[in-house]
Amino acid sequence: MHSLKTLVAAAAVAVLAGVAAIGPAAAAAAPVSVLTFGAPGPGGPNVPPGHVLTGNLQPGTKATFFTAPGGPVGTACTVSNIGVQVLANPAAPGVAVTKLVALGFGACVSTIPGSTVLSVTENNLPNNNVLFNDAAGFPVQFVPAGAPVQLTIVESVPGAVFNCVWQPVGGIYQGNYANPGNRLIVANQKIQLVGGPAGPCGGPLQFLSFTYQPVVDSSVAGNPPVFEN
Repeated sequence: MHSLKTLVAAAAVAVLAGVAAIGPAAAAAAPVSVLTFGAPGPGGPNVPPGHVLTGNLQPGTKATFFTAPGGPVGTACTVSNIGVQVLANPAAPGVAVTKLVALGFGACVSTIPGSTVLSVTENNLPNNNVLFNDAAGFPVQFVPAGAPVQLTIVESVPGAVFNCVWQPVGGIYQGNYANPGNRLIVANQKIQLVGGPAGPCGGPLQFLSFTYQPVVDSSVAGNPPVFEN
């Protein structure tokens, strides 16, 4: 016959064994966030707040500001990059909120007759947010956070230089995220001229397009790609 002390000890061992068995399962069941890196959730870790996500233009593409969808009149840049810092990455389904910390353009050429592009600049960093929504189609929005979403294209014509200031129609850039290729896509977003002469600037309306691929978590060694869930 077992003593009471032996039975108690056996029961304690059984409880500890049960806890050990439950522990990994509980950890594996942690909620999958909207954004993960390395693989779609639950295969990839959640992107923590504070991490910076970056991307360059998809190889072989340009960032374009055309007077009609597809061009050819307007401005085309063969160099562009984006950087956003994660502010909130809630459990899916939901919306991850990031702060725009970089949106750069370079090697830009104008096809507006008589015009030369001197620079293309995002005016209001970091007062814009980028929202990653895991609803159908993975919509992405560039939205104001204290200042308008705004770009300035400096155009030179013989004898004069003009600041052509553009804002998105409705105040927001609309785009999408695609897990195949880890792409952030803005296609034919309408932008309106809010400063500068319409003729040299190619206004009053243009269409902005760019695709960044791959978007990666540059706060993690190896720059793993970012996925939406």
